[in-house]
Amino acid sequence: MSHILFFHSAVGLDDGVHAMAQTLRDAGHTVTTPDYYDGRTFESAEQGIAYRDEVGFRTLVDRVNESVDGIDGPVVAAGISLGSAMAQRLGKKDPRVRAAILLHAGGEAKPVEWPPDCALQMHYSVDDPWIDEGMPEHLLRSAARAGARTEHYLYPGASHLFADPTTSDYVKESADLMWDRVLGLLTHLDES
Repeated sequence: MSHILFFHSAVGLDDGVHAMAQTLRDAGHTVTTPDYYDGRTFESAEQGIAYRDEVGFRTLVDRVNESVDGIDGPVVAAGISLGSAMAQRLGKKDPRVRAAILLHAGGEAKPVEWPPDCALQMHYSVDDPWIDEGMPEHLLRSAARAGARTEHYLYPGASHLFADPTTSDYVKESADLMWDRVLGLLTHLDES
């Protein structure tokens, strides 16, 4: 079974993150949920983004790096929304990471170098207002060109956090399908 580093969204390490992490635990995986907001949670993404901007993204990356420094590999990096940026960054730079699973976000403004032995899986709604047009494709193409296993899944609607059962964005059908796909990748990793 995989050890998954599961990174929270801009609202912080809240009940929704714990519920999503529990889905992975229930499937038999070990899940670590680093809190790079130092215990702060927010009622809205806008408040969380304001905190991110106040603290600075670099500081948050440093907190993530410190929180995972002592963890032995291999690991899977997964994240929700802002947490996807953390998972994506680790996927690109940390040789312990076997896969980056990006939930409700992900992408690059231009092509990047991606390691061929780090799988990439992305999930988001087709009309999600938080997804920047073209950015997912740059990341996906970079990973595919490197020879990495690359999977990209679009879901109907405009719901941003459709897999978080604690939000009004929750869409059970999409969430169930997403978890089937995520667990399928984890099974593949465990068997290889």
